[in-house]
Amino acid sequence: MNKLTYSYRGPLPLGSVVAHYCGAAGLTTYKEGPTWLLVGEEQATQYSLAVYENGTLQATFTGSLTNEGRLHIGGQLLRLLRTHQGLAPLGDWGTLVGVRPTKLFHKLWDQLGSAEAAIERLRTQYEVTEPKLALLAQVAGLQRPYVAPSADSDRLVSVYGGIPFCQTHCTYCSFPYGLLQDYKRVPQFVEAFVADSEHLQSLLATYHLQLATLYVGGGTPTSLGEADFETVTTALAKLLAYSRTAKALEFTVEAGRPDSVTPYKLQTMARQGVSRISINPQSMQDSILKAIGRGHTAQAIKDLYEYVRLHTPFQVNMDFIAGLPYQQEVHMIENMDYVCQAMPENVTIHTLALKRGSPLYEGVGREAMPEEKAVQAMVAYCKERLEAAGYVPYYVYRQQYMTSQTENIGYTLPGHECEYNIRIMEERQSILSVGPGSSSKWMRAPEYRQLQQHMPKDVSVYIDTLDTLLGKRSQLCKQFWEG
Repeated sequence: MNKLTYSYRGPLPLGSVVAHYCGAAGLTTYKEGPTWLLVGEEQATQYSLAVYENGTLQATFTGSLTNEGRLHIGGQLLRLLRTHQGLAPLGDWGTLVGVRPTKLFHKLWDQLGSAEAAIERLRTQYEVTEPKLALLAQVAGLQRPYVAPSADSDRLVSVYGGIPFCQTHCTYCSFPYGLLQDYKRVPQFVEAFVADSEHLQSLLATYHLQLATLYVGGGTPTSLGEADFETVTTALAKLLAYSRTAKALEFTVEAGRPDSVTPYKLQTMARQGVSRISINPQSMQDSILKAIGRGHTAQAIKDLYEYVRLHTPFQVNMDFIAGLPYQQEVHMIENMDYVCQAMPENVTIHTLALKRGSPLYEGVGREAMPEEKAVQAMVAYCKERLEAAGYVPYYVYRQQYMTSQTENIGYTLPGHECEYNIRIMEERQSILSVGPGSSSKWMRAPEYRQLQQHMPKDVSVYIDTLDTLLGKRSQLCKQFWEG
């Protein structure tokens, strides 16, 4: 029986907290015979959580009928689950399990009046260690000009375009809708995406909005054929007319796989005003790339990067993952050797997270994943090498079911940070979206509470209900900017 499975029954507010802390401990839900059974109750003045391992009661935790009480129970549960796995009771992040730790940092900064006060709160309430507190302070300090409350930012927006196709399915990924070659309605998708973009352009004009950044992600946007890729990027590029400044706007396209990129697509991006692309190796070892389902070689990454440097003006981001099946620290050393020779403007170091619906989550290759200490050593090594080469961290986030109590960190050469990554992570600017699986969020200081619209992940549903979806987006824009 898998020791990292659990089932919960009880009140929903407590269950939501339990899910976050179980995820932080590496547990996944499993209804039939899980190792851990968690039974919550809401009583007159407090919550209680009984924790059973293989039918034997291990502990009962209690907390007040407040968010603080639920978090207290979650912290105790995390300690128990990690201890029973032979791990230290808490990792470097203490009992802080949220996806966006810097978002909390900025909120505390606003409430308490200083970064120092925010640090102290995280130290005492969540038991975050000094190295992580230093990381948060450094990142938040760099981000602060972008996210500090401002009276003139209400109509400043960013735009995300989602292309949900790839050409192969990575074993760790659950995000793409499917493989491009298997989808029979690509022309209708392109037509719908263009209509979606044109509708968004009309909203920018109607509400006198200014565009801060434009980001195209996926899936792999460059998996589209050359003509279709040109059509969708041309449609999105029309939004650049609403740029907040006269200078070139940050326009990013994820071109993550070299097997999906052609010289014509790169020329198309240059013509449309793209300023930044992502080339995402994940690993520079062919054996690991094959094991995780990537359809390219390490040499193809090197060739693409060299071509981009010689023939385009693009800034470049590269992604790497720590914790991949069969990965050892020597592999990460090789990865960083390449990065420090190539010197892309941005480098993101991800810690592998098990995502529902991915082959890895279902067990394919999990036995070959490195242990927590090995992953932590890889992440620490990347930090040391990148900072020695002149990079600084500029955004950080975490995920459920990460293979260790670490984080994902975006590094940048000074002055080259990706503004969109900061905007999307800290959720302090309205971000409007185009395409299936994308999300629009309307945000306003000081509460930064959200109106939201989530486009269907199913591409056919997106195509067939587009008129209704665009009508809802119009209503939400009217409610936000006129209500």
